[in-house]
Parts: sequence; structure tokens; C-alpha cells
Amino acid sequence: MQMNEAIIVGLISAGSGFLGVIVGTVLPWFRERWINTGKARYLAIRVVCILDEFLEQCAAVVGDDGMCCGQRNAEGYLEAQVALPTGLPLPDDVDWRSINHGLMYRILVLPSRIEADNRVIAGVGEHSFPPDYEEVFEERQYRYACLGLEAVALGRKLRQTYGIPSQEFGDWDPIKTLEDEKARIEELRKERWSRPSIIDQITTAATTDQSEPTNI
Repeated sequence: MQMNEAIIVGLISAGSGFLGVIVGTVLPWFRERWINTGKARYLAIRVVCILDEFLEQCAAVVGDDGMCCGQRNAEGYLEAQVALPTGLPLPDDVDWRSINHGLMYRILVLPSRIEADNRVIAGVGEHSFPPDYEEVFEERQYRYACLGLEAVALGRKLRQTYGIPSQEFGDWDPIKTLEDEKARIEELRKERWSRPSIIDQITTAATTDQSEPTNI
């Protein structure tokens, strides 16, 4: 009987010790997880607000047709009315490690994409000529449609993951504007690239001339 009591006491002591280990390990884990979730949601709210504002900037660039109140400038040229965004003011006082690393990368690389696209647009502008500057306006509209849609995708992912309400738009939906403009330019470029170039036309004409028999 005394042996059984000793065994029971030993088992209780061992169980209590094991339970203490579990509690001491699991509770801090849950606490850390709860804290990280709070940090992640705070980060997500901050970033979503920035992405929403950037979306509006992108839509403004895409909608810029180079006219002021429907008029060209004094020389009769188209002139950009909306300045390109120069970056994205992402917060540096949040814990970026608290969110998914793949999502973190896509967000943090966005400012670099903006800078790179602005350089491309500037390069195209050097080979775009008046009065319409068609090439540079097309490049501005296409690249900022793509950047804006990437901001939309990131915002939606953050909203879904961290329970942030969807953005409400009025009668004008900037997302549809970006989607429509991106599709329009891609179709335009597809059609343009399918046409033979001037060099191809000259080569084809020369080949045709050479293949025709000469009447003597």
C-alpha cells in the first residue's frame, strides 16, 4: 500500500513538473504570437493607407492626357499635367518581420520599381517629339497602370490577411481605369508589333522587284 502511494505521489510530482514545463513553454509562445499578430496588423493598416494614396496618384498619371482644361500649351504641344510619384513613404517604425516574407519583399521592392520605371519614362522622353509626345505619354500611362495594379494586389492581400475593411470608391473606380488603360495599351502594342517595320517593307519590296522577270 505504501509502495502504491509512493508511486502515485511520484506520478503526480512528475505530471506537475511536466505540466509546468508545458505551461512555461506554451504560454510565452502564445503571448509572443499574439504580440506579433498585433504588430503585423498595425503594419498592414499603415501600409494599406499608403498604398491607397499611391493608387490615386497612379490613376492621376494614367488619366493625364497632356491637356490643361482640354487645351494644349501655348505652343500647341501636349504637356504633362501630373508629376510622377518619386517614391513610396513606407514606415520605418514597424516590425517588417511580423508579416509574410514574400509579401514583405513585394512591398519593400515597390519604391525601387517606381524609381526604375521613372528612369525608363525619362529615357523614352528623350526620344519622344512634339507636338504630341506620344511615346512618353504611352509609357507613363502603361507603367503607372501596372504599378497601380500591383499596389491594389498588395492592398487586397493585406486586407484579407489582417481583416482590414475594403476601400470604398464613389462613382469613379480607379482600379477599372487602370485595368482598362493597361489592356488598351497592350492591345495597341500587340497590333503595332504585328505590323512589318519600314525596313521589312523596303526589304520585301526589293525582293519582289528582283523576283519579277525583266522584259527585254
